[in-house]
Amino acid sequence: MKILAEKRTTTGTSASKKARAAGKLPAVIYGSSVESLPVLVDLKEFEDTIRAVGANGVFSLDIDGEVYKVFVKDTASYALTPKLYHIDLQAFTAGEKVTMTIPVYVVGEENIKEGNVSQSISEIDIEIAPEEAPTSFDIDVSSLEIGDSVVVSDIELPEGAELLSEEDLTVLSVLAPEDISEDLEPTEGAADMPEPEVIGADEEDEE
Repeated sequence: MKILAEKRTTTGTSASKKARAAGKLPAVIYGSSVESLPVLVDLKEFEDTIRAVGANGVFSLDIDGEVYKVFVKDTASYALTPKLYHIDLQAFTAGEKVTMTIPVYVVGEENIKEGNVSQSISEIDIEIAPEEAPTSFDIDVSSLEIGDSVVVSDIELPEGAELLSEEDLTVLSVLAPEDISEDLEPTEGAADMPEPEVIGADEEDEE
């Protein structure tokens, strides 16, 4: 897929606000084949493209007739809404390997008979040609049991990819459900507490 971009002739907060009001998304493109270059892309066109190719997907960026192969390196959103504020696009050449951060998702959790999945890592870094990079790594935990765990080195990488994250880091573990029975037992000393005195009881006994 290809989207059009225009070079930013003016930068700064005021210029960015005007661009966003017009439906444009400020971006910067950089890479081995291009120096850092501020551009504007159509927000809707960009969002449609990402929905089609995926968060780590590759697409073409046309800047005044010069076309670059790019992927989204980083994004920034508004504090209180998921609306995009700014994006970084990394350009690359054919066959070039770059560092990419790939999200890790858990699947099959609903099929675990007992235990809860605790995920420690939500993404890993690999070096790979962007066009060969997966959109995500999906870990099927349906066959795991309490006490089982998955470490980074257990994730199967695409051919030609190099792992950059630490191999022995725990990605997820299956833990036993918390035992809340102890919380329902009376606290220590509660059984030894004296019963409340009933006012007037002695007087009634004397009568």
